[in-house]
Amino acid sequence: MRFLPIENVVYKTNLKEDEVIRRLFENIEPKKTFRFYSLFDSTKPYEGRIIGRNFKIRRVIRYMNSFLPHIRGIINNDLDGLTIKVKMRPHIFVITFICFWCGCVIYNFIAILTTDFTHGLCYSEVRAIDIFFTLGMILSAYILSMLAFKFESRKSKKDLRKIFQAEMTEE
Repeated sequence: MRFLPIENVVYKTNLKEDEVIRRLFENIEPKKTFRFYSLFDSTKPYEGRIIGRNFKIRRVIRYMNSFLPHIRGIINNDLDGLTIKVKMRPHIFVITFICFWCGCVIYNFIAILTTDFTHGLCYSEVRAIDIFFTLGMILSAYILSMLAFKFESRKSKKDLRKIFQAEMTEE
């Protein structure tokens, strides 16, 4: 999934399950609907919830990034320690909006092409600006979403590795 804003990460640690859950609780606060920041605001780095061996969290940031990874994880006991499987992806609404937006751009491009062809123009006469504009719009949406997501996911992977005192591998 290297070309999509989705990451699957596996952490291997020698810590006990209750220690990992305790460390998560130390770094996670309940999700707040509205956040008001001040210089003396002592928020934890993540917000979300832990239910048994599963957790759903996201980083607490003081700026706006729609592509902030929503992190889901599950803690599994193995013979050689603990495995924590983590999946990071943007909010489903953001993914849906980007797909809808790109779909509208493609639909518009197809409408331009079919209009040109029905008026008797051949393929070589189709305006190159239409092709470049469409490709530019889709490419810029892709690059924006990937850069914004990777910027945040890199920070979360580093934080989680530190919290779990774990080795990290990507699937």
